[in-house]
Amino acid sequence: MKQLLLLTTLFVISLSACTKEGRILRKEDKLIGSWVFEKVFYKRHSALFRDNITNDYQDDIVEFFADYGATYYDYSLNSVFDGTWTLFVENNIYDGENDLDFSVDAVFYDFVNNEDFFLFGGIDRLNRNKLHFESEDRSGKYTFKLRRL
Repeated sequence: MKQLLLLTTLFVISLSACTKEGRILRKEDKLIGSWVFEKVFYKRHSALFRDNITNDYQDDIVEFFADYGATYYDYSLNSVFDGTWTLFVENNIYDGENDLDFSVDAVFYDFVNNEDFFLFGGIDRLNRNKLHFESEDRSGKYTFKLRRL
């Protein structure tokens, strides 16, 4: 009886790990934690080269919590900003391959200037130690490379 229960449990877990919801939960688990900015680049749409703007984010820390809360520690201001985060997923059919594209959207409230600021973009790489994502504005594209603390 115990073996049947164990086999049933393993089957259900392995089946849910392959589903869209299972993949989202695994990505969320990898995202939860503290991240420091390693490199940040900005490339204007018409520019040939990208600008290294890492100094603007030097020693800043983003922390994602399991309850979808977040904090942003701005080293230059010596301030912590509270916020929330969401992980989005889209089906992407490319060359006949059906894959999922993940993006993160974090909103923080700046009590100093009384306005919100955002970190958002499509996730290029997310594992236990690295988070890379890209974000665009009207003038160009940001590339963020973060490392887990």
